[in-house]
Amino acid sequence: MELTRTPVLELTRDQIVTRIERGAKQRLKLGVQDFIARYRAGVLEDPAAVADLVALAALLNDNDPLFVRP
Repeated sequence: MELTRTPVLELTRDQIVTRIERGAKQRLKLGVQDFIARYRAGVLEDPAAVADLVALAALLNDNDPLFVRP
């Protein structure tokens, strides 16, 4: 059996936030903080439609400033 290599993509915090921001604006017309707040409150209408953004948000530390509303 031959092993295949899976590519690894490394992202900085800023790159993660930029990707979430871009996706949330394009698809939901929300800023990143509003997207995160709605997701964490469980009030996104269709979280499956933005599962990629949810997965990116899960990569952030629990104490990330995005998780604290100003």
